[in-house]
Amino acid sequence: MLQITTKTNRPIIVGYKVSLEPISEQHLAQVRCWRNSSYVRTQMVTGSVISKAEHEAWFEKINKDPSQQHWMVNYKDTPIGVTNVRSLTGEPIGNEKSLEPGLYIGEPKFQGNIIAFSPSLALYDYCFNTLGINSLIAKVKYTNDAALNYNKKLGYSVVQQGDMVSLALEPKDYEQSTVMLKRLLSR
Repeated sequence: MLQITTKTNRPIIVGYKVSLEPISEQHLAQVRCWRNSSYVRTQMVTGSVISKAEHEAWFEKINKDPSQQHWMVNYKDTPIGVTNVRSLTGEPIGNEKSLEPGLYIGEPKFQGNIIAFSPSLALYDYCFNTLGINSLIAKVKYTNDAALNYNKKLGYSVVQQGDMVSLALEPKDYEQSTVMLKRLLSR
């Protein structure tokens, strides 16, 4: 069961052993460190190292942009990664029926761990049940086997192949595919 509260007009989402807290200025150094790590950076669409100025400009932009929301993922009050959703059309996310999610686990000991599913479960429950969207559309580099397998375990289906693989997830497929994960992470 999710708990949703708000902080500066952005939701705080708690469920499946994690909390998703809106990214704030206090998180910037950690987020940039993770984003620039080779493990994360090489899987991103733009694989370049992000400067402090670029990172601060990104933060200013996302804080004013209703077409996307970004959260720090916390496990036992410790930051472990970042997740987000964004509109595919530039409209505010509350007006959309499809959104594009993103996630990276920055803390190495949680990469490949079952806890890495927790932020997606919390975020997807929020998107499907609170925002009422019809689908999530993920884009993953074709070379990122870990992310492709991860998304398939959540119920995604491949809809387009190429340098970037497009995957789609509908609520019924998500619910059917995540029964066991939700049970394990709700204990």
